[in-house]
Amino acid sequence: MRRINKESREGTGSSPPRFASEALASSQVPPHQVEQDVRTALLSQPNLHFSSLVVRRIAGGVCLQGILQTDAESPDVSSIAQRVAGVDCVLNHLLIAPGRRLPAKG
Repeated sequence: MRRINKESREGTGSSPPRFASEALASSQVPPHQVEQDVRTALLSQPNLHFSSLVVRRIAGGVCLQGILQTDAESPDVSSIAQRVAGVDCVLNHLLIAPGRRLPAKG
């Protein structure tokens, strides 16, 4: 028979979530709303031109993937995404294509 240690923190609610889905469930903003808000914020920037953009929710923030055409005057993509409610961190996996405009996809 297994003995339970009474001093264990397991099950008391004081330990961090074990899975990303548990962390997402505890946030106040619906996951898909955060993705949509980040996408809208990025696409509304006049100096940022994406040929593709995928925004995925991760625990505590978002992951950005796609191709971005940018110039020297372009704003910082990560800081724009971090201004969205529900985003604490940004994992930026965007590929940068400087100096030329890429055709828009889909």
